[in-house]
Amino acid sequence: MKESFFLKTLFFFYQLLWVCATPFLLRSPRLKEGAEERTLKKVNFSKVDIWMHAASVGEAYIARQLLKNFEDDLKLKILITTNTSQGKNILEKDLAAEQRHAVSIAYMVFDNPTLVKKAIRIADPKLLVLIELEIWPALMAEIKRQKKKMIIVNGRMTEKSYKGYKKTAFLWKRLAPDIILANSEENKKRLQDLFQQKRSYYVSNIKFDQIKTCTISKKAVTKDRTLILASIRKEEESEVFYLITELLKRFPDLHIDLFPRHLARVSNWKTLLTESHISCALKSASSLNAVASVLIWDIFGELLNAYQRADAAFIGGSLAPLGGQNFIEAFMNGVTPVTGPSISNFLWAGNEVFESGLVKKGSNKEEVLKLLEETLRNPEDKATIQQKANKYIQLKQGGSRKTCRHIVDLLQHSDVN
Repeated sequence: MKESFFLKTLFFFYQLLWVCATPFLLRSPRLKEGAEERTLKKVNFSKVDIWMHAASVGEAYIARQLLKNFEDDLKLKILITTNTSQGKNILEKDLAAEQRHAVSIAYMVFDNPTLVKKAIRIADPKLLVLIELEIWPALMAEIKRQKKKMIIVNGRMTEKSYKGYKKTAFLWKRLAPDIILANSEENKKRLQDLFQQKRSYYVSNIKFDQIKTCTISKKAVTKDRTLILASIRKEEESEVFYLITELLKRFPDLHIDLFPRHLARVSNWKTLLTESHISCALKSASSLNAVASVLIWDIFGELLNAYQRADAAFIGGSLAPLGGQNFIEAFMNGVTPVTGPSISNFLWAGNEVFESGLVKKGSNKEEVLKLLEETLRNPEDKATIQQKANKYIQLKQGGSRKTCRHIVDLLQHSDVN
């Protein structure tokens, strides 16, 4: 990659910024762990065929899925880096059982050009695989300088991010990967335009390959009319409170399971409901569960089972401009979810979920209320939901295999240094 004086100056100041920022970054509890790896004072890898970067939890699951789909006889040497301890734990979980390929796990080095250059010299990868939206300028620039291959997989970019990155489009055009695999047509168009890379393709979201077809237990069905309010965020609490009060007027015997997205909001919900004379209880206080109109879940791990017992569900993060939360889990467990208008985080699910009735969307709290009321009065048969959900997922699966074929093809055509 030929660099102009302007670009060299830009990276000089970029490095200076990292030098100044690193001492402060390492004070962060989240970044302090693995500090020696992030600064290459400790190196847990050597020469590899593929360097795969999985920023955090979601990307780590995708990396694991890709590992499962590489052919056994390739005998690849793979380095997978991550930014978080949660991502590292996920990657290390099945590492002991991975006998087909030589896999190393490490914290991602800071994007300081000097550190990145050293890391690439040690790993000497033939191919860099970036998952979703992990585009770091120093890393990508050094890969280009060393004339190595680079691919973005399961690529995504929101409209908001696209507008931000476009302000520095001159840079990203020079750092364009060899191939872009995007997880929706919209994401493909944005990434293709940003990088000016014609070799951009739509491949089904790899996350679909992690979803198992559902089997709804008959024992999970209850006689009580039940509503799930899932992953409720702080910014939409007033709208959700409106839903609670209005639905309890229409269905006095309605049982509501409230799942705050963050447990720090549990006490706020308890105070709000109590002061409004709405009977409520914490899930941990099991003796009060049966008499409460609203059960506030202050423990993790039970949402999927709750969906299987529910007649209706609202998925949070969607009545405020937050991009929405996972509505796929709801219909995969037998309940038709309702969302608000903000679902940009899950546009990759495709319009089919709305066209088939697997998900219902309201443009405001009043429309959401109406949809929930209709669903509670006439809940769809869970076996029917299950059939539609399984058909939808099966049609969407296969992205992992296609992605691995692109990776291997690019790897085999790379220049061996």
